[in-house]
Amino acid sequence: MYEPGTVSGAARESLPAGGAVARPRQAPLDVSILIVTWNSERWIDRCLRSIPAACEGLSYEVVVHDNASDDATRTHLGAATVLRSGSNDGFAAGTNRAFAESRGRYVFLLNPDCELAPRALTVLFDFMVRHPNAVAVAPLLSDEGGDSQREFQLRRLPTLSTLTAEVLLVDKLLPNNRVTAHHRYRDLDLTVPQRVEQPAAAALLLRREAVDELGPLDEQFAPAWFEDVDYCRRLAALNKEVWVVPEAQARHFGGSSLEHISFARFVDVWYRNMWRYARKWLPAAQAETLRWMIITGMLLRCAAGLIGFRPRGVGRWDAFRAYATVLRKAFDRWDSSSPSSS
Repeated sequence: MYEPGTVSGAARESLPAGGAVARPRQAPLDVSILIVTWNSERWIDRCLRSIPAACEGLSYEVVVHDNASDDATRTHLGAATVLRSGSNDGFAAGTNRAFAESRGRYVFLLNPDCELAPRALTVLFDFMVRHPNAVAVAPLLSDEGGDSQREFQLRRLPTLSTLTAEVLLVDKLLPNNRVTAHHRYRDLDLTVPQRVEQPAAAALLLRREAVDELGPLDEQFAPAWFEDVDYCRRLAALNKEVWVVPEAQARHFGGSSLEHISFARFVDVWYRNMWRYARKWLPAAQAETLRWMIITGMLLRCAAGLIGFRPRGVGRWDAFRAYATVLRKAFDRWDSSSPSSS
């Protein structure tokens, strides 16, 4: 018997190759909190400590899928149900397997580098109860210093125009351009709950029946990035309502995955998954146009990198090689027959 605010405690062994095996049916809880970890030692304590106060009045469980962390992450997971993978399965696969092991009437996707404010999940839960047409709802995120992350968190679904603005650096060179402003919801009043198209999955509450209807996250977007964009696009295709509730708050520190991969690996995966998203959702001619925009964008970045314009902390030649690799793979269409291709 679970009382409000308790957490399930049985740890699991490594998953079989086919993924998670659902546990025997038990009485449902209000919320299952699903966390995917990968070398998250620096973040996970703060995340887990915030959960009890965030779930005031709710019965809940925490299900963690650990993607073969080789740091001390697993020693910090306490009473959570832990699924241990022998390899880094990625965010989508980890979330899908955690969902298969969960039993809450709602599921809450939570990044390990998030810290929930008191009653954050309670507020989201109450909103869903009062708004039966809402199938997904997000708290409002801020960064470590308390500044809003609205432009990271809340966006309209990508179009050829918005993706082109990103790959050609229009959003950086002309940050007030109309395409970027519209895409990033700069017109949105965040003093009240608002319906949105694409909140980041760093913190996102979903109805279980909606997940059952829509199916799992698409694991081709491995190891991360664009799987949440794709999922929101699938919800929009079914005319499902997605909301942000500013009264519910969370701090998102960011970088829990980026700090463990090289810059070259990040840009490789980012643009590969952008291409996969475009091929899946945009007309074929637009997807092909985007590929040529990525090629153009990489040529510009290669040139800029050689004369000193590059991301902070990245060496000149490291940046050049990273962009040149994406350039080559864009010409080859990324050999995207396999989710693990790189």
